[in-house]
Amino acid sequence: MAGMTPEMPDVVARVEDATLPEMRHVDIDDVYLHMDWLLRSRATPMDLYNRWEKQNWSTQDLDFSEDVVQWQAMQDGFEGFRVELQRSFTLFFVGEQAVTDTLSPLVHAAPDEPSRIFLSTQLVDEARHSVFFSRFFAEVVGIPGGLSEVLARLRDHVVGGFRTIFDRDLVEATEAVRRKPHDYGAWVEGVTIYHLIIEGMLALTGQKFLLGILREMGIMPGFYAGFTAVARDESRHVNFGVRALMEAGIREPALLERVEDTVLRVLESACRIVAAPDRRFAVGPEEVPPNLRVDPYGVRNFSLVSLTKRLRVVGLSEATCDEVIRRGYAYYNRAWEDYEDLHGEEHPRRYFDRLTTATG
Repeated sequence: MAGMTPEMPDVVARVEDATLPEMRHVDIDDVYLHMDWLLRSRATPMDLYNRWEKQNWSTQDLDFSEDVVQWQAMQDGFEGFRVELQRSFTLFFVGEQAVTDTLSPLVHAAPDEPSRIFLSTQLVDEARHSVFFSRFFAEVVGIPGGLSEVLARLRDHVVGGFRTIFDRDLVEATEAVRRKPHDYGAWVEGVTIYHLIIEGMLALTGQKFLLGILREMGIMPGFYAGFTAVARDESRHVNFGVRALMEAGIREPALLERVEDTVLRVLESACRIVAAPDRRFAVGPEEVPPNLRVDPYGVRNFSLVSLTKRLRVVGLSEATCDEVIRRGYAYYNRAWEDYEDLHGEEHPRRYFDRLTTATG
């Protein structure tokens, strides 16, 4: 696996073989090129397992000393920006623990041994991600305490759509698998929520924009290296989910309807997690340097394209993917309008609307 094969572009090979210290210099967009290459290559569960062995990393090898200094320096003149970063860190930390707590039924009920073997590595990955965030919050953000204690304090700061998907939809789906481990359809629904929605849409979107900002600013090297390693782990997870659902559709074509129904059922909550209308922005786009502004339309488009790209490989029709995009646009628009109603101020998208008008 080391080095480049004729089928593997240079950029993919660099991500594939990067050590944890080298992750400090990897662009998140290159991780996504690597993820797309895996998607096209249709990596098997054992291919992904072999990558897990080669790409293993330790949270204890990360050095957060520069991060501490830079985080404290943001108190002077960058407090609003720091608030936004901490909100993102919190959602990922709580989310990582939620998926760690709910994955085991999918491992136990996996339809074949290679899938069970790979999912066992994913369970280890999710636990490692939780420990990574626990270290970061204790040493950098300044919220110490045991894992359970810190998570209990942070859960009050998640957005509404988060509770719907993580506390209801994911828990109900994985609990159904636990009760009936031989129900293949229930397992398919669990994988759809876990691997396509939570990881293939929500996590990939958050990682892209959070890591992009940190890279542009040249700050938080310890977090950047660790979180980029997390993103590479997610590359394996998402590609496993796509392959598992694709094979489910081949074995039992009717199961593709269950994938479609599940996606459409949870899509609005997923969009509201990204849009977060119940959370007032601590800093507006006009207060942020141009290279650090995050365009809500770009975030919306990336999240929906990230999802539909994988739905096509799974085997869902173009009509279904078009419907996901159509509904997604409507859900985002509604969430942005709700933001304005809740907070009595314009949503940041209005700023980008004016920019488009001025340059159009």
